[in-house]
Amino acid sequence: MKRMLSATLGLAAVGVVLVSCSTTSPSMERGSAYYRNAEYVAAADAFSEAIAKNPRSAAAWNNRAATRLRLGDVNGAIADYNKALELAGYDAEIYYNRGNALVAAGQYQEAIADYTRAIDIDPNFTKAMFNRGTVYAMLGQRDVAQNDWSRAIALEPDPWTKSAMRRSAGLDPTPVVAVAPATGVTQPAVAPAPPPGTGPATVPPPAPAPVAVNPPVPPAPPPVVMVAPPTSQPQPAASMQALDARALASRAITRELDGDHAGAMQDLTTAMQLEPDASRRASLANLMKLLDTPR
Repeated sequence: MKRMLSATLGLAAVGVVLVSCSTTSPSMERGSAYYRNAEYVAAADAFSEAIAKNPRSAAAWNNRAATRLRLGDVNGAIADYNKALELAGYDAEIYYNRGNALVAAGQYQEAIADYTRAIDIDPNFTKAMFNRGTVYAMLGQRDVAQNDWSRAIALEPDPWTKSAMRRSAGLDPTPVVAVAPATGVTQPAVAPAPPPGTGPATVPPPAPAPVAVNPPVPPAPPPVVMVAPPTSQPQPAASMQALDARALASRAITRELDGDHAGAMQDLTTAMQLEPDASRRASLANLMKLLDTPR
């Protein structure tokens, strides 16, 4: 399975990526084209059509998940990633993508578990390392976070991504800029340019944020390492008010990754006003602080 697009949160490089498969179909090609043009409702419909025609296509489930995350449907995205991993439990990028979605849902421990699985499959998966460090930082475990950030930066081969990670981790004085791509949606074998990428944010001395993922990832197939099927339980049903708040939080992460910091903060502020659950409001406040920390 080859990767192509991705979407992320405010992590070092969190995002959702489209995945490409060995065989393509008109619906998959349409969905990828719609996704690149930010026509997410149409993209979701096209990927749903691809799933109906081939329910065992992990790429189709992964791509619809990435699209749903862009639409603010965090629960739906996680459900699709669960299905994709049932079909391709060896794919590090899908674990990485689901980890990003879990961050958006405020399920930090589960996100850490997914990033760890991605690293177990691909020990050089630097974005997964960086994002895991960001989540540890969000949980107040700065020493552990610094270890992941340092390791990710040391292993990252791309100079631009390495520099972005350093800025996100607060190691360079310059302001944070959008970072390397992540992995999220599956595209056809010959994939066109990936959708807008998402950038990193961190929480070290200057707190970094999750890495965003959108640009295409190298077409090398993941190592065939069998990983236990996902065990995450479906999230409880939320009130319409809570769902609106979560959709805004998800969009805020996407906007931050796309470089629209002001829009991201506006969405998070509104989400906090709408969110009825105190613990989730606290998580939103923590995320706002993380994204608004000067780097």
